[in-house]
Amino acid sequence: MAADGFAIEPEWVKVRTVRLTRSRPTCRFVQFSDLHHKGDRAYLDKVVRIINTLSPDFVCFTGDIVEDAAFLAEALELIEKIKSPVYGIAGNHDYWSKIDFDVVAKSFAATGGKWLLDKSVLIRDGTINLIGATCTQRPNFQPRAGVVNLLLIH
Repeated sequence: MAADGFAIEPEWVKVRTVRLTRSRPTCRFVQFSDLHHKGDRAYLDKVVRIINTLSPDFVCFTGDIVEDAAFLAEALELIEKIKSPVYGIAGNHDYWSKIDFDVVAKSFAATGGKWLLDKSVLIRDGTINLIGATCTQRPNFQPRAGVVNLLLIH
C-alpha cells in the first residue's frame, strides 16, 4: 500500500465514464479532484489535456489544488487552460496551505466557471444546479425541484 500511495497513485490519471440516465445524454461533464500540485507541471498539463480531449460542457473540481501555497499560481495557470467552465470547491489541503481563495475564484471565473464555497449556481440554461459544500459549517444547501442537482463536496 505504501508503494502504491507514494509511487503509483500520484501519477495515476483514471478516466471513468458514467451515464446518469438511460436516454441520450444532453450534456457531458468531467469531475476531477486531489491534484495536490507541488510543481509537477508535466503531470498537471497531462490532466488538462485529457480533460480537454473529453470536450466537456463543464468541469467540476472537488478540492485539493495544491500541497503548498507556493505552487498555487502555476496550478491555476494550467487549470485556466481547460477549455470549459470550471466550477470547484476547496479541499482540506487548500485550507491547510492557506491559499488565497479570492485568487482561486478569479481564476475559475476566467474559465467561465465559479468557485463555490457554500454556494450554488444554476448552469446549462437553468437545468443543472451545482451546489458547493465546504464542510466548514453546518450544511445549508437546498436541492432545487425540476432540475438536476449536483453536490460538489471534498
